[in-house]
Amino acid sequence: MSYHEQSFNRRLSSMGDESEHMFEAIAPLGKYVRYGWNRPPVTMTHMAETLRHTPDFYTQIGYLVECAGLGKDGIYKLKLVKHEALKAWNKWQPVKLFLWNSSTSEWVLLDWKQIQRLVTKAKREHGVEAFHDGNEYYPIEWGWVEGALPYE
Repeated sequence: MSYHEQSFNRRLSSMGDESEHMFEAIAPLGKYVRYGWNRPPVTMTHMAETLRHTPDFYTQIGYLVECAGLGKDGIYKLKLVKHEALKAWNKWQPVKLFLWNSSTSEWVLLDWKQIQRLVTKAKREHGVEAFHDGNEYYPIEWGWVEGALPYE
């Protein structure tokens, strides 16, 4: 069964794990500590969106890093609410996005300007799309990403 065919609870139980593990294995910015939420045992529905979308890691050189993955379709689906939250975090501390492509075993680390260029291109090429539950996202194609590296 492919990822998108799994139940929401099944997907939630592994969401982000692979990309976070790959970030830890590669450690592209040197030493890091876990910073964001990792499926806490409490409901987050009453928490402000910016806090709910706390980046995953803090690095020794001063970056907050959000980790995300994309699958066989080659599209990173950046939710609008996550984008707005990361924009707020970037005002306090520089944010980078670690993207892991499990289909090609490639990764890339994007700075905020690169993220913004990709969002602009996604808006122009595809507009805003939505998941079945109504959550809207920017569809960012892997082919647009420059500087992807193979995982060896």
